[in-house]
Order: sequence, then structure tokens, then C-alpha cells
Amino acid sequence: MSSRLVSSARKLLAGGRDRLSSLSREELVHLLASADQLLARADAPAAGESGAGAKHPLEPAPAEAAPGASTGRKKRRGEARPFDMSRYGQRWVALRVAYIGTRYHGMQYAEGVETVEGVLFEALTKTRLIADRDSCGFSRGGRTDRGVSALGQVVALRVRSSVVPPPAAEPPPAASAAAAGGESG
Repeated sequence: MSSRLVSSARKLLAGGRDRLSSLSREELVHLLASADQLLARADAPAAGESGAGAKHPLEPAPAEAAPGASTGRKKRRGEARPFDMSRYGQRWVALRVAYIGTRYHGMQYAEGVETVEGVLFEALTKTRLIADRDSCGFSRGGRTDRGVSALGQVVALRVRSSVVPPPAAEPPPAASAAAAGGESG
């Protein structure tokens, strides 16, 4: 885009949100039409170029990549590898959950309807923090009915963790001797 067209576009949009909110409907339509014309002129093919690729100025340009170049998209993988939860440590966590319940059929999981627990289990399973709902030791501190929102529901469960648990502490030697024979002396 030429610098002249850029300065024209800046003049049209000068003043920001305050100026735009004070314009009438007709003035806004005129402003958008002028901006559209500026974009069309900026994207028009130069003299001697083919106009075959001409399109609406607001449509995104097609991605043209060199052979073998990355397009920024992830490649599709074959079969998903099975996930072995036993290879990871686990720890207990408590989650404090807040939600707007208008789209849910309550907190407690129920087959065939969307519930808060169902969405929570889906996310935890998708991120592989849990293997399934039966093996995570899930418990909840309360529940709600259909359409009810909550600000501080608490759930507890075991999740996958990279934190290594501390080794089991051995009792001090004096305490173990006292417990063994109770010698006094």
C-alpha cells in the first residue's frame, strides 16, 4: 500500500472510538465505503500485471508455500498412542470451581446430559491428567441443580504429576528405641 493511501486511511479513521460513536449511520456507511475503496485501490494490480487474482479486498490472500515448507498447521497423526498413567506419579489436588449453570443440568455427572462434572472430566481426560473418572478417586464438596450457578464448589481428585513425592520419613533413633523397649535410665 502506498504511503499516500495509508495517510488517507489514517485521516478517515482519525479520532478513534469517540469520533466514530458520534457519527450518524449515514456518515458511518460513507466512511466504510471510502475505506473499502482505498483498500480496493491498494490491492489493485499494477499496470502490466494480470488481474486474474483480483478479489474482494477484505478476503484473506491464499497461502502460497514452497514445496516442503511448513504451512503452520499440525500434521495429522495416525492412531493415538495409548497413554500409560502408571508411568507417572500422582498427587491429590483440590480444585475450586466456579461456573454459570444456565447451560448445565447441575453439578453431578449424569449420562446423556451436559453437567459440570461431565465437562470437567472431559477436560481432565483430554489433557491426560486423569485416565478415567473411576480411577481418580474423585469426590465433590457439594452439588447444584439444573441452571444453578456456583462460585466456590470444591472437588478433590488424584491427577498426574511430575512432582516426585518425598521419601517416607524414618522415625528418629531415640523415638524408635523408646517405642521398642521403653528403657529408662
